[in-house]
Amino acid sequence: MTTARTDTEHRVASHLGVRASDYDIEIRRYIPAYDEMIGTVVELVTGLDTVVDLGAGTGALGAAILDAHPSSRVVLVDIDPSMLEVAGARTAKHGSRVELRRQSFFDELPRCDAVVASLALHHVPELDRKRELYRKIREALSPHGILLVADITVHEAGAEHDLAYASWARAMGRHGIDRAAADALFQQWAGEDRYYPLATELATLAAAGFPRPECFWKHGPSTVLGGFAH
Repeated sequence: MTTARTDTEHRVASHLGVRASDYDIEIRRYIPAYDEMIGTVVELVTGLDTVVDLGAGTGALGAAILDAHPSSRVVLVDIDPSMLEVAGARTAKHGSRVELRRQSFFDELPRCDAVVASLALHHVPELDRKRELYRKIREALSPHGILLVADITVHEAGAEHDLAYASWARAMGRHGIDRAAADALFQQWAGEDRYYPLATELATLAAAGFPRPECFWKHGPSTVLGGFAH
C-alpha cells in the first residue's frame, strides 16, 4: 500500500514488503472484498473501447477487463518497472489489445473511453494535486467516458472512522492478520498513503469538472467511486 511520491520511481517490494509476483495474493489479505471491488469496475466498463489503467500494478484489473471484454483495448500505466514486467507477462496473450506505458500519474494520458485506478490514487496525498489529476483525466476522456476509482475511503476521525477501521481489521483477521498486526499496518500505511472520506472525494471530482460524481459500490472502507465526463 505505501509508496514514494507519484512522480518518483518506486518498487512494490519496498512499500508492501512483497515481490511484485506475490502482490495479487497479499492484496486480498489486506483489502476487504477486493474481488467484488474489481468486479464492479470490470462490469462498469462494458462496451467501452479504450481503457487506461492508471497505476496498473501487476495488471490484475487490466487483465480482468481484457478477459471480460474482447473488444476492449487497455493501456497499462505504472511507474514501477517490476510491476509493468509482471503486468506485461500477465496480459501478453491479448497481443495488440495491450499497451504498456512506464510513466507517472501526471504524464500525458491518451484519449480514451475510461480511466480506471485500483488502489493507486491514495498515493496522491494533496487534495489540490488530486483535483488537478481528476481534471487531467476528465480532459482525456471521450464525451461518453467514465472515471472509476477503486480505493479506500474513510473519515479521518470520529465514530465513522473507528467503525471503518474495525471493519477493515475484521476482514484482515479472516486472512490470519490479528488486530495488533492490522493496527501496525494501518499506522505504517498512514505515514505515506492518504485516504479521504467519500464525501471529500466526490466533492473533489465535482471541483475537477465531473458533473455527477457517484459512489458506484462500497463495502466497509473499500469503495468504487467516479463519474462520467459529461
